Amino acid sequence: MSLPQSTLVGASSRQARRARRENFAEHEDTSQERWLLTYADMITLLLVLFIVLFALSKINQAKYRQFQQSVSHVKLVGTSVVRGSTTAASHGKAPLSASASASAHLRQIQQALTHALALKGLLGDVTITINASGLVEGLVADSTFFVTDSAQLSPLGQEIVDTSGRVLDSYPNNVDVAGYTDDQLITGGPFANNWALSAARSSTVVERLTTIDNVNPERVVAIGYGQYHPVVPNTSPTAEAENRRVNIVVSRQSTPGSSTAQ
Repeated sequence: MSLPQSTLVGASSRQARRARRENFAEHEDTSQERWLLTYADMITLLLVLFIVLFALSKINQAKYRQFQQSVSHVKLVGTSVVRGSTTAASHGKAPLSASASASAHLRQIQQALTHALALKGLLGDVTITINASGLVEGLVADSTFFVTDSAQLSPLGQEIVDTSGRVLDSYPNNVDVAGYTDDQLITGGPFANNWALSAARSSTVVERLTTIDNVNPERVVAIGYGQYHPVVPNTSPTAEAENRRVNIVVSRQSTPGSSTAQ
């Protein structure tokens, strides 16, 4: 039995309305879910932001101490460099000060020697100069001090050496006694050559300084140069006499523990 036409139309209308309601409900549910997703994304991003901010605000104590130690080390190294530069600069000035002090000390000895020799009228028989080697007291080793081809001091030579020795005993400076000769060959006598004669004459002066005048033997050295360091060319008897000499050289250096000037 077939249904009336009105019945069929009504059923179709109800089905259509039901379908529209279902579509609307589905669309509404979908919109609500999208809003929730957006909200969840925003909350997640905010959470991440706060986590990052918290991490940035929290100091790692171990790394901070390491950083602090590194900075302190750099400061200490910088201070050491500055102090090292200051020390180096001070050391750079030290040789100049020491040199000036040594020169002043030698001038003091020169004055003392000049005064002592002048009091006895002996200043005209010696030369006293200061050069790079130190203070040089020159004794012309001719008849004034030594007999020809002899290493024995004359009475005048003994007096000059003794006067000089008493002054030098008051100072700590080292003393080199250097003997020289002219270029004339030695024939006969106790000395085989000019080396031996120059060494014997310097040794004679050293022995008198240390045994008679009480100069510390540790401070004194005897040197023989022979004929090889003339002050002038050996072209005349006068020049040869000038080259026959003994120099008492007061060094700029001193022996530790030696007596000092009063």
